[in-house]
Amino acid sequence: MSYRVYIDESGDHTYYDSTNPGPRFLGLTAVAFRRADYDPEVFDSVEALKRRHFTYDVDCPPVLIRKQVIERGAHFGVLREPLRNKAWEEDLIAVLSDLPMQVFTVVVDKKAHKGAIEGGILHAYNYVFTQLLSRIAMWLSIQNDGVADVMPEARGKREDRELQAVYEGLRSAGCEPLTATQFRAVFPEAKLLIARKESNIAGLQIADLVAAEQKILTVQEALGVDTYAIGRFGERINSAISGKVRSYGRRLV
Repeated sequence: MSYRVYIDESGDHTYYDSTNPGPRFLGLTAVAFRRADYDPEVFDSVEALKRRHFTYDVDCPPVLIRKQVIERGAHFGVLREPLRNKAWEEDLIAVLSDLPMQVFTVVVDKKAHKGAIEGGILHAYNYVFTQLLSRIAMWLSIQNDGVADVMPEARGKREDRELQAVYEGLRSAGCEPLTATQFRAVFPEAKLLIARKESNIAGLQIADLVAAEQKILTVQEALGVDTYAIGRFGERINSAISGKVRSYGRRLV
């Protein structure tokens, strides 16, 4: 089975405030689709969702970016109308519930890793990326000939080069508990398919829409519900995709 893994983050890799939950935790969420399911089923369902709720220009379609949706920016100003927002939320939940995907999230508590981060030993994003791919690799290894390529969201030229180097290191040295040979067997492609959400890539948009909610839930499961609050609609998103999160699905590191 051939898969494509789309990855987006919630939070950032910098260490500047460990007292507030937002900057304290960095999470990466991956959504994995079988290639045969994604094209055209997943792409078409996401585009149809946007057509139903927003002004749609085929040459410049709206791109679902969580921050813009929440702020009602760009195409999403129509969501200021309560009835239209309610219809959008119900439809989004239905689409997420139906998507044939597997969801994985790894979150780093930067407060717990303060010494390693400040000493330059630990790069938070690259560390979480390694832990995330390790879990996905283990999941792929138990699939029937499961292999995948990986599409993270672009973050900048320097950051993207560094991430590619991390990926090449995993392919040459492996990551616990997989050897390099085992890692390359499930991730045979030598290059990451780094791309921007603005390119209207359905998988990256889906990852973006669920990453923050999955991060908060991961923290709550590990440290208690009082650590990090989640909103009503966030709870609905997590509930909609709960059946798509397997035993390798969430971890706080």
